[in-house]
Amino acid sequence: MINLFRILKFALQGFFRNFWLSVVTITMMLMAVLSVTLLLSMDYIKETTIKSVENQIDILVEMKPEVNREDVENLVLEIDDLDEVEDINIINPEQSKELFLQNNQDPKIQEVLGVYGDEENPLPYYLAIKAYKLDQYSNIIDFVSQEKYINLVEASDVDTHEEIIGKINSIANFLNKYSWYITGIFLLISVIVIFNTIRISIYTRRDEITIMKLVGAGNAFIRTPFILESVFYALIAVLIVVAFSYPLVSFIQPSLNSYFQGDQVIDLVGFFRNNFIDIFLYQFIILAVLNMISTSVAVRRYLKV
Repeated sequence: MINLFRILKFALQGFFRNFWLSVVTITMMLMAVLSVTLLLSMDYIKETTIKSVENQIDILVEMKPEVNREDVENLVLEIDDLDEVEDINIINPEQSKELFLQNNQDPKIQEVLGVYGDEENPLPYYLAIKAYKLDQYSNIIDFVSQEKYINLVEASDVDTHEEIIGKINSIANFLNKYSWYITGIFLLISVIVIFNTIRISIYTRRDEITIMKLVGAGNAFIRTPFILESVFYALIAVLIVVAFSYPLVSFIQPSLNSYFQGDQVIDLVGFFRNNFIDIFLYQFIILAVLNMISTSVAVRRYLKV
């Protein structure tokens, strides 16, 4: 217990004795952790946004004006048997008219519809069809475009938002590609800095270490404070990012909700809370291991122990 206390004391002394070097070391590690955290957040935002966009996609099948409700329902039963179809809804002429008026506020356009009397409705039935996967929509369109449905179906269309999804993927891939390079640079700098920090710490405490060896201190007792000191650097860097991340994502969250019209599609706070171990603990372990390896090399090389 006494030895453990002494090891901790020597580690803290080394940390504060080279305070500014410690600050530089922690800063490099902090930037590496921050970069990885940003990458993980961007990947989550990309996947969630794409999923949200895909959930808004459906096929709109326009029926011919003379088609009645019974024919529409029979067609729905046939379409619903397809393995690709997740959901299908009938939009009757009255609903079509309401949607038309809501989406076309131009008085001239509404005036055209006003030519028809209150009891007249030129708009037909529509079918809104949702598939399980994005690549299944073409199969559904092929099905409703068959010749046997030519007297029922006027037209069918699907907006897969491929352009939007493509842009989201391009931006995310660009950030992922170059951010990993930046993260690698910060990690490399961190290893170099920690190596030199420990080397300077050994040099400034060389007399103390010599006395420790003269009184019988073993190699492990001399080496352990330096290794523990390097672990402190990793721990402090990760804790700073943790302390910085949660208030930041809490501040950003309302803006994300507002962008998605009040729906909490992207729950960054929940993402950080549910993936704390994956985001921060693993980063600490990786940093600590890298620091311990770098420190062990420095100790072995400069102390010859």
